[in-house]
Amino acid sequence: MKNCFVAMPFLVVFLAQSVHAEPAPGLDKLLLLSMEDLLSLKVKISTNTDQTLSKAPSVVTVITAEDIRLTGATNLRDVLQGVPGVYVRSNLFGFRPQVTFRGAAAAHTLLMVDGVPMRDQVWTAGIFAKGLPTNMIDRVEIIRGPGSALFGSDASAGVINVITKSAGRIEQSEAGLRVGSFDTQAGWLQHGGSWNGFDIGITAELAHTEGYNPFITVDGQTSRDQRFGTQVSYAPGHVGYGWNNQDIRFSIAKENWRLLASHMAHLDVETGLSGAGVLDPLTEGNDQRFDAAVLYNNEAFAPNWNLNAEFRFYHLDYTSGNGFQERPPGYTDATGTYPDGLLNRMSSAERGLSLDVGGVFTGFKKHAIRVGGGHSLKNLYRVEQYVNFGTGADGNTLTAGGPLVNLSDTPYAFAPERIRRISHLYLQDIWAISHDLELTAGARYDYYSDFGGTLNPRVALVWQSTDRLTSKLMFGEAFRAPSYLELYSQTSANLPNPDLTPERSNTWDLSFTYAASKNLKLGLDLYQFKQTNIIGFDAHTQFQNIGNRTSHGIEFEAKWQATKTLRVAGNLTQTEEDDTAFRSYSLPGRKAYLRTDWRFQPNWNWNVQANWIDKRELPLGDPRAPMKAYTLVDTTVRYLHGADWEFAASIRNLFDEDARDYSSSSIPNNLPLPGRSVQAEMMYKF
Repeated sequence: MKNCFVAMPFLVVFLAQSVHAEPAPGLDKLLLLSMEDLLSLKVKISTNTDQTLSKAPSVVTVITAEDIRLTGATNLRDVLQGVPGVYVRSNLFGFRPQVTFRGAAAAHTLLMVDGVPMRDQVWTAGIFAKGLPTNMIDRVEIIRGPGSALFGSDASAGVINVITKSAGRIEQSEAGLRVGSFDTQAGWLQHGGSWNGFDIGITAELAHTEGYNPFITVDGQTSRDQRFGTQVSYAPGHVGYGWNNQDIRFSIAKENWRLLASHMAHLDVETGLSGAGVLDPLTEGNDQRFDAAVLYNNEAFAPNWNLNAEFRFYHLDYTSGNGFQERPPGYTDATGTYPDGLLNRMSSAERGLSLDVGGVFTGFKKHAIRVGGGHSLKNLYRVEQYVNFGTGADGNTLTAGGPLVNLSDTPYAFAPERIRRISHLYLQDIWAISHDLELTAGARYDYYSDFGGTLNPRVALVWQSTDRLTSKLMFGEAFRAPSYLELYSQTSANLPNPDLTPERSNTWDLSFTYAASKNLKLGLDLYQFKQTNIIGFDAHTQFQNIGNRTSHGIEFEAKWQATKTLRVAGNLTQTEEDDTAFRSYSLPGRKAYLRTDWRFQPNWNWNVQANWIDKRELPLGDPRAPMKAYTLVDTTVRYLHGADWEFAASIRNLFDEDARDYSSSSIPNNLPLPGRSVQAEMMYKF
């Protein structure tokens, strides 16, 4: 309730400003974008060269900053929920967003920011991952399907490239504030301009939230208490999911050169629950990442040649602070009692360098041939771990109730300090067979210093079947490189395997885009996605390449400009999986999304979104009831006062639906998702 009162002044100003409103060209620009304009949007994610959306040799979705702004979304995770074939699962550990495509695990999704993979060598997507703030986003380009032929590892099921607002792209400077439920506050700033002949761009956002704190009646410690006659569980109790966010970006550009630098940090992250579903009120972790890049792009480098080159550097580190508290104080098992509980304090740091050089040759008639390669070095140079349970630094089992023991620089730390070197070469040809038929074929070879090489081809035929219909037939192979945890790290739960090979996949897509009328666009995609060499556990809990999984599905989407002031969009997804041990029970087989935008006054827009998630069966042996279907409805009203001021108010989960995500079986009713919440924001442009 406190947050509702905090938001009231914003709402009063919001309503009062409407009396003297001027027409808002920004809303007109969005809602009057024709279907032809939408299909003519240029994207780079499919071929690393500019192509129209209709001719891109992949199943591509583009989400612009204007699309995001009208929904009131504040984080990338909210933006992606409306994409066909995509489901963002909330993990019980830190409420981390795990972006999944077509029923595959999140590890098979490659998330990039300005072309940089947001991956690390140990935790893949990041142990404290929280998504990305939307105010720094210029557009999001998404491939539903394989992308390893262009981007290498992890691009098996889908690829997301977030393009930030940078030098030359920021049309207007702005500052904004936001408040909302869960004691959430955020402030942001963006500025673009010129300085001594250089374009410059700056974006920054600072945010704090106490987080959604669901109430858990039973956790993973409750059954232990019953077994050993103790009462140490924190359940029933609330899960802590608060955190602070920093995102600061600077860019400068001139002619063919561009410099990008960014700093991202998640601070005081409450993980809330351990991976075993045990309440953990102790852990407040931190991570930070710094990226810098020098980019060169010359469209007229030489006759029939363009050239692009990228040199990048990153540094990131993690620390669990005084946690992780795997079990609460007083925990008892067969070995004895732990007065401080089970403590596992961890930290790591890594840095990396990469160079990529490529070019496009257009000297052959009807062909555009891209060739290039590069090398990267990823150095996990610091690993520290302190524990009071399990195996000690000498390889012997630690005594219950003892002090923390330093495992750093021993074979028993959670990961080794190692350097991974990766070299890659790629070749791609776009062949315009005729004015209405285009063939794209290519392959990329990656060589890893720790497990060897992998070749990933792809081919796509794009046919402008009629003036209104575009048909695409596509095939691609992809891979996921084993992580350091899987290759080298011995823990109490698993044994590593340095002989692991990459997980493999291949995908067939048959896609149709149909302009039914000037104002109605329809899309249909049929796919088969097969994964092999999936990494899992054997009978001795050692990682092995032992799994296979096949899924097929259908994705349908539509966009309708009903009137000059009303746009309706939606999609339906259905995925069917074979019945194997690697079936993704945690992900829905069917989902649907509906969005409407109505400019009901010259300066006002009303957005409504509805996400329907079908019921889910649980794995065999899980005693819990199947997860029920649910629909989440969000709504945002946005008002523009002239060219300077903008105000918005949003309600998330409007009908306070009891929605839940799959979690550890120790949580009887799975993980509750946030109930109804509100937020209000104001923005000044200058």
